[in-house]
Amino acid sequence: MEQNAKKNIVVILIDHISSCMAPIIPIVIAGGLVKLLVVILTMTGLLAEGTSTEAVLSLIGDAPLYFLPFFLAHTASVHFHVNPVLAIGAVGVLMSPSFVELANSSGNLSFAGIPLIKATYSYSTIPVILLVAAMVWIEKLVHKLMPKAVDDILSPLVILLLSSLAGLLAIGPLGTLIGNALSGAIAWLQLHAPWLAWTVFAATTPLQIPTGTQWVFVATAINQIGSTGLDNGLMVGYFILALSMSGVAAAVFLKAKTTALKKIALSSGLTIFLAGVSEPVIFGICLRYKKPLVTAILGCAAAGLYQGIVTIHCYVYAFPAVPSCLMFASGEEPGNFLKAMIAAAIAFGVSFVLTLFFGGRLDAEENPGVERC
Repeated sequence: MEQNAKKNIVVILIDHISSCMAPIIPIVIAGGLVKLLVVILTMTGLLAEGTSTEAVLSLIGDAPLYFLPFFLAHTASVHFHVNPVLAIGAVGVLMSPSFVELANSSGNLSFAGIPLIKATYSYSTIPVILLVAAMVWIEKLVHKLMPKAVDDILSPLVILLLSSLAGLLAIGPLGTLIGNALSGAIAWLQLHAPWLAWTVFAATTPLQIPTGTQWVFVATAINQIGSTGLDNGLMVGYFILALSMSGVAAAVFLKAKTTALKKIALSSGLTIFLAGVSEPVIFGICLRYKKPLVTAILGCAAAGLYQGIVTIHCYVYAFPAVPSCLMFASGEEPGNFLKAMIAAAIAFGVSFVLTLFFGGRLDAEENPGVERC
């Protein structure tokens, strides 16, 4: 009993993340499938690239991920029993166009003399969950101290104010700080031990997505391509992630004992394989069942090790997925494309085999109420 009461904090955190993310998996998958539709239509020539029709379809596909913090604010508020309107309002401050404009300005930001870290929170997950979780204590404290005569009138004001400031000053920047630290560590390792740098980077990519820290590296990759014409390997890491998650989903589809899980594995697997959207596999499978997360990390690490040994570059920025694999093709480096495909094969193969044999039980006993096949 005592051992169960003292659950590992990492397990508790993962359970909270999974509970908050599970309800929004369908909308994330829907957005990914729309992006998949755009890829298929443009590849077959049925839709011309650069047209307004493509732009509208891409907008529809991108919207669920871009506004993910709002969806998550609602599901997290339900999970943590927080006022959903106030939770969405506090998260809305982080997503406000006015704050985005301030974050993109050249001057320093501060509130009452306290420095504000410049960051954008579109696509973020962990900062949102942490903020809503913190609102549990903020709400309790405010309701406890507020006179009952004015509680209904003034408490929402105080809760929104305190929650928004907590998000802007402390909780929100947490993902950015983690990302900056990871970026600095990768740069140092790349200089001194490239094989270790890309092994570590690839291994952490499944953990970057829940925290939103991948966007720090994506921004760095875009800057490298724009200034030097190539990315040193960051986008390779996310291509490896896509194939690793595809391998996990394929193994789970074969291994699953429930119809519901097979459907999730099939739809999310196709989404990551063809459209590069990893959230459905990560939140719908890896964090939900734990062991597939470990096998995905090992598959990414194996491919990352190969990447560090042979060196692979990316020449065009694109959403990393199989249809966009030509981002690694270059006449100046003919062997680069083949090396990228080998890295992808390693990621898929290792993750698939490890998940198939060591992915744990994937049946209704772990998810009561789910119908068996």
